[in-house]
Amino acid sequence: MTRSGHADQQRTSPLRLVVVVREGDALGFRLAGVTVEEVARGEEGAALRRLAAAEDSGVLAVEDEVLAAAGPRPLRRARERGLPVVLPFTLPRRWGEEGRGRAYVAALIRRAVGYGVKLGAAGEGP
Repeated sequence: MTRSGHADQQRTSPLRLVVVVREGDALGFRLAGVTVEEVARGEEGAALRRLAAAEDSGVLAVEDEVLAAAGPRPLRRARERGLPVVLPFTLPRRWGEEGRGRAYVAALIRRAVGYGVKLGAAGEGP
């Protein structure tokens, strides 16, 4: 039994990461080899419901704008099941701008591990 009280099911395929972005924002993720779902305006809820229901979805990295447009209902079942994990992020829109999300990732780690972890910037030493 899992912590949620449901019997464990044997998975025939590994869980996957899916990045969900607006049309035109997928190139960098695709070049990195990530599965990407491009979502048109007005299709956010349907796309997130479909992805959340997919048996092999482990992590849905969803751009903030897509997540806000979808509202909370499409991902309610995912929150109840615990899978897929939804990781919101913001794409930088100007050169040199950092995407937001550090605080959210730190909160996820704190919840999973039980204590806070300081996340350093790229290139920072210990």
